[in-house]
Amino acid sequence: MRALDWNQLLNANRLHLDAEGRIECYYQEETPPRTPAEADIQRIIFSAPFRRLAGKTQVHPLAKVDYVHNRLTQSLEVAETGAGLAQRLTARLGLSPEDVTAATLHVKAACLGHDIGNPPYGHAGEFAIQAWVEEHAEELAALLAEDAPCPDIPAPEAILEDFRKFDGNAQAFRLLSHPSPAEGAYFRLTCASLGALMKYPRCAIETPSAKFSCFQTAKPAFSCVTEALGLKDEDGIKRHPLSYLTEIADDICYCVTDCEDAVLMGILDERLVREWYLQLLETPHTLTSPSVNLSFLRAKVIGDLMQSFTEDLTHAFQHPESLASFEASSPTWQRLHTLKENYKIVFDDAAKVRKELNAQLHFQRVLDACFSVTRHIRAERPKYNEALLRKYTYGEAFIAANQTRPFSWWLHTMFDFITGMTDAYLHRFSEGLH
Repeated sequence: MRALDWNQLLNANRLHLDAEGRIECYYQEETPPRTPAEADIQRIIFSAPFRRLAGKTQVHPLAKVDYVHNRLTQSLEVAETGAGLAQRLTARLGLSPEDVTAATLHVKAACLGHDIGNPPYGHAGEFAIQAWVEEHAEELAALLAEDAPCPDIPAPEAILEDFRKFDGNAQAFRLLSHPSPAEGAYFRLTCASLGALMKYPRCAIETPSAKFSCFQTAKPAFSCVTEALGLKDEDGIKRHPLSYLTEIADDICYCVTDCEDAVLMGILDERLVREWYLQLLETPHTLTSPSVNLSFLRAKVIGDLMQSFTEDLTHAFQHPESLASFEASSPTWQRLHTLKENYKIVFDDAAKVRKELNAQLHFQRVLDACFSVTRHIRAERPKYNEALLRKYTYGEAFIAANQTRPFSWWLHTMFDFITGMTDAYLHRFSEGLH
């Protein structure tokens, strides 16, 4: 059995481009007492993409109840849960105080950034993008094939597959790992934080699954990160152990807190949610009274799950070969999966479905408009309507500065622009086009 190499797993190097434009790792000195992991956290928190999460759907789009979760409050709660898990677990594993702190902060950074690539309207936005790409697949493939052959540009079919399965996880990795901050709102997080972020360490074309963590165009960054962290072996690429904590923290928060939101929205009966919460507790007998506040019960459930997961994870981290099957073998995760299955009835709520159908129409309109500009990006004298759209979308100065870029670059830029929108901005942008 090979023990976990925490010296390598907590690698605090970042990515940048060398003099010849190749991606490489480097160490950036921080001003003491700030550590690289703390710098990651601050880069995320003080960014515009992170602030915009306040206007993005968690589960209930454009909710009229002001205090249900959005992507920002969800990310903050996931970060606290993930940091708590990491601190308990690594201390129990006997890591040095410095490594406990580093692991805790890298997980917190990953949790803060885990939703930063999600489009407006949550998963409904992902589905809208996927459907649009499928509808335009033939034209997109032809335009991608026009890019001049280059070792740095993946095959057109691989890029197209990324967009057919468009996923917020891969978009987050793109934003958080991109080695050139001059090109946009990119973060260049440390390798350890990026490793803790990657739940699905693969590209779309490498898996039949709908979930993946890396676009083909981000593969050089992905390879650099996984090599720096020691995640490659003869069997392929393994998950970073801390990525399990990020995923668990996300599962705990969205399963448990989203149920409470559904009660506030009048979708679920509070008695039903109490029953579900009590099923998650290992010792529920003291909290069965209806007089116990639901929020208090929710807090007790989250604390109980964190303690139970710490017990399960301790054994798995001491026997790293078992991590790949941890989700199936963890009794705590199985209890949480039961709640996740029960909760699916929320997605059939009529009001929620109506808003998501409306969102599909707005996505279609915005995607069509942006693509109209993107496919004719090199036109020297665009038609009048297209000239107006150029100003309304990217702006003439940005287009002029990047006009010779390959179409794959422009396609990613188009999705950066659209996925960066809030729910309300997508709606306003669409209405402006109409």
